[in-house]
Amino acid sequence: MYQVIKTTFATDRLEIKNNHIQGKNFKLQPKISRKTGKVRDNVYFTALILEVTSTTEQPFPIDMFIDFRGIFEFKAGDDENEILNFLKNEAVQMMFPYLRTTMTNLTTTAMLPPIILPIIDVAKLFPDNRETAYVN
Repeated sequence: MYQVIKTTFATDRLEIKNNHIQGKNFKLQPKISRKTGKVRDNVYFTALILEVTSTTEQPFPIDMFIDFRGIFEFKAGDDENEILNFLKNEAVQMMFPYLRTTMTNLTTTAMLPPIILPIIDVAKLFPDNRETAYVN
């Protein structure tokens, strides 16, 4: 059993680059990575890292990098295995809507057409404890 005492969300890094590519039919294929770890006693983090990169095979109008972090403080004595499971699953489910909003807001703030990350079944985003997923 575990009890979350405090939750904080922050961005560690936001980057956007306009590639000035003209056209209308681009396919958004973001790469999303998840990292988890311990900050100090009873304080852990989950980071979701979103990357959109234009390549010659798959051109895209922008390159984007978002490092979004959730910091979770737990009650002293909570089971560490349950905490790690929370960080890999429930924390990702909690954070994903904020990651979607950050992506959209970053593009509109840069005065570009909004790019909206599709709704995804987050439970299936990182199967088999993989730390990286490609969204089609």
